[in-house]
Amino acid sequence: MNIERHQVIASDGTRLAAYSAGGGDGVPLMLANGLGGNIDAWAYFIDTFAPRHRIVSWDYRGLHGSERPGRGDDYSVATQTDDMVTVMDALGVAQAVVVGWSMGVQVNFELVRRRPDRVLGIVAINGTFGRPFETAFGPVLGKLVVATPALMRLAQIGTPLVSEGLQQVMPLVARTPFFLHVVRRLGLVGATVDERVFSELASAVAGLDLSVYMSTLNSLGDHCAEAVLPTINVPVLVVAGDRDLFTPANQSQKMVQLVPSAELLVIPSGTHYTPIEFPELIHRRVTGFLERFAAGEPSEDAAST
Repeated sequence: MNIERHQVIASDGTRLAAYSAGGGDGVPLMLANGLGGNIDAWAYFIDTFAPRHRIVSWDYRGLHGSERPGRGDDYSVATQTDDMVTVMDALGVAQAVVVGWSMGVQVNFELVRRRPDRVLGIVAINGTFGRPFETAFGPVLGKLVVATPALMRLAQIGTPLVSEGLQQVMPLVARTPFFLHVVRRLGLVGATVDERVFSELASAVAGLDLSVYMSTLNSLGDHCAEAVLPTINVPVLVVAGDRDLFTPANQSQKMVQLVPSAELLVIPSGTHYTPIEFPELIHRRVTGFLERFAAGEPSEDAAST
């Protein structure tokens, strides 16, 4: 599927890389990436849904094709969400079903908080609703994970010293069979993962500006949208993997309990990378979910404030 590339200027002058594909009479879809992800991570999703839906996405500021902020150092979830609205405005998307993976789930919930009128529905894949460091890896490593934000901030201070070297070496390492073998043994990805797509994604992430990545990660660690969940009155589909170490399935179950109109799909043997482990299963469920939306009609049931 052909993907069009665009340049959009954020409110603070930051140049953002944006993307669009597809068309048809289906409801527009707005894709919010996981941290480090890019449009290529959605390749299967776009191939499946672009024939009937216009699909729009963008790169988070400072990552992949988007510039670092020209002023200040703001990588907060709130600012990323403002960027999303800017991209929607620039590409003529008044309302959309917002589809988020990992960090993108929190960006989409922040959109409900800030601009509920833009949200027709939500697909939340392998994500949580706030402070992911407090829930990642489950109770066994809970105490260590709670300390992670502080450790990350210390690490961030040293990233300029090592970033350039890592950016040269790590993309090559991430493409090796040994790297995939290690992450599989650690349980970070499953046996059914598309090896080519994962290697390309891992290589792209490994080549990012480490200081921007760490700043974005720290901001994500401080974000919480739990108070937003009970206010949502648009359809919500939550997708979780029962072996997801980063955003455990019990957080998805709690999410569904807090959102009045949510439904849950738990994928057996799914890790944090279910979109490239079980794409057909997810696409079938998303297809059914999207059938409830009238083509091209603005929703009168936008998420409430």
